[in-house]
Amino acid sequence: MNELLFVRLLKSADTNKDAKISKDEMTAWQDQLFTQIDANKDGFVTRGELLDFRTAKMEDFRKTHPKAEGDDKHPGPGPADDADDNEPRGPRDHDRADRHGPHRHGERHHDRRDARDMGPGGKMGGHGPMMGPRFFRMLDEDHDGKISKAEASAATDKLFTMLDTDKDGQITIDDMPDRPL
Repeated sequence: MNELLFVRLLKSADTNKDAKISKDEMTAWQDQLFTQIDANKDGFVTRGELLDFRTAKMEDFRKTHPKAEGDDKHPGPGPADDADDNEPRGPRDHDRADRHGPHRHGERHHDRRDARDMGPGGKMGGHGPMMGPRFFRMLDEDHDGKISKAEASAATDKLFTMLDTDKDGQITIDDMPDRPL
């Protein structure tokens, strides 16, 4: 996840394109993003504004990146069929069963994602976990149903601190974990 965040921040926050994200760049990016999302310019971001912003961004992306011919031949997982709930349905379920062993009382292992964070049909997509209710509640520290500029800044500061693992004041590739290919 950190690697994905780093790449996205490189594309959006690294204004001088030096492959380093400074605290100033991160703050400027957060300010600009907050201003874009705050549609009614009242100084707060509501869940509706956040979802509207995300929807508009996804529509823009789809317009500029149309599906290639044949992309719809391999849709994501469909609705559950009449198969036994204890049987793995695909490679991910099978791997999960191997890693976690048999499930108690014949229950299937459930993904930890909140169903409200899912898109239509229960699939990741739609607004995904980064736009879901949990994400919003995490940023809304005073639980007033909206995110203030101060709450957004605090969340950005926490994110910067989390990603700057070597504590040198900038997020670089050196802050990302070494993972085998």
